[in-house]
Amino acid sequence: MDIKVITGLIGSAIAIGSLFVFQGQLIQRVDTLESKSGIDIRPIEVQMNENKSDIAVLKQQIKELKETMDSRSNPLSR
Repeated sequence: MDIKVITGLIGSAIAIGSLFVFQGQLIQRVDTLESKSGIDIRPIEVQMNENKSDIAVLKQQIKELKETMDSRSNPLSR
């Protein structure tokens, strides 16, 4: 056997071995990600509900302001 053939075989074996190592690391990362639980979004949901009620109050106030502005319309604009 020629030295080129031997080095080629050794290089191929190292490449195949490194692929197996990489595959093992990848599987380990996937397992780690799957084992993690999701974040708790309940505080965000509570805050969103509070914001919705605040928005409803603000919309009502805007509506009342528009109604008062309409009743006090500028006589010059007629």
